Formats: sequence, C-alpha cells, structure tokens
Amino acid sequence: MTALALSPRLMTNELATLADPLRPLALAARDGESVAFTRLYERTREQAWRVLYRVVGHSPDLEDLVQEAYLQLMKALQHYRGDSKVSTFLHRVCVNVGLMYLRGKRRRPEELSDEVPEHPTGENEDPERAAQVKQAAALVQQALSSLSEEKAAVFVYHDLLGMKPEEISEVVACPVNTVRSRLNRARQDFTQAVAKLKGGAR
Repeated sequence: MTALALSPRLMTNELATLADPLRPLALAARDGESVAFTRLYERTREQAWRVLYRVVGHSPDLEDLVQEAYLQLMKALQHYRGDSKVSTFLHRVCVNVGLMYLRGKRRRPEELSDEVPEHPTGENEDPERAAQVKQAAALVQQALSSLSEEKAAVFVYHDLLGMKPEEISEVVACPVNTVRSRLNRARQDFTQAVAKLKGGAR
C-alpha cells in the first residue's frame, strides 16, 4: 500500500505541530476561538506563573500579573505566525509584564521588601534564614529594575530563566553576538546596582 503524499506546505505544518503541540491552540486562539485560548491558558498557566515569579519574586500582585500577561498574550497572538514556539512567545510576554511592574515600583523600592510571600514558609524553616532569602530577592528585583529594558530582558532570560543565547536571540530578534554583548553589560550594571544598594542600606 502506497502512503498518501503530503504537500510541502502540509508537511511543514505537520512537523511544526510535532515540534510544538501548543501551536494549533495558539493559531486557533489567534483566529478568535475562545475555547482554544482557554485551553492554551490552562496548559501554560503554571509556566507563566513560574516565569513571572522569577522576575518579580514574592509579590502579592503575582496573580494579577499572570492575568495581565494573558491579556497581553491575547493581543500579541494577533501577530503570531506560528514560526516560533508558543513557549518562547509566552516567555516574552511574561518577562515584559514583569519588568514593567518592577519599573513601576522603582520609585517605591521599599514596597519590594515588604511583600508577603505567595507560599507560607514551612514550620521547620528558620525564620531568620527565610528573612535573609526574602531580602536577597528584594535586592535582586531592585537592581533589576535599574537596568535598561534591553539589558534587563537578556539578564532575565539567561540568568533567571536559564535560556541559552541562541534561544534568547530568537526571542529578542537580534544576533547571538549582540545577546552575549548585552548580557555582559547587563551583568556589569547589575553588579554595580547591587553594590550601590548594599552601600545605601548601611
């Protein structure tokens, strides 16, 4: 029995779907299918939460930021052509929402250190240690908010989310060498910002 031959276009679509199972949902949601967007939300919400948590830490606004990210995703999907992974697309939206939130808080840095953790500490956890971790996270967020948008993005993608320069290149739409250059400058600026914040806290 001879297998049915697929056209090059259909074959490309089939391969793209195998590489990214979320692609059909994203394309359907882009075309206005609300059920598809609901399913996309259900399958990616935990991932979006983790990305935002990496950026903003123990923020009482975290759940609101997740909702904001999906509102932005709904708008951004209008420009989705299916040539990039949905997770990559979602990461970009979440990181942008998180960084905008931190920049908005930059004028009120004290709020970053007074936030209530999303998850309560365990009964056996050392309260002093928990406080130190919380303060360190707040310091990272304050330093991150001082970086330029381009530097902050590559820093978050690489150092907080563990993405490779090649992956970041796809997300920010610039050459890999540019990503590496921005990352080096971002790390220098971040280190200087942390040192300045520590000095001011004394």
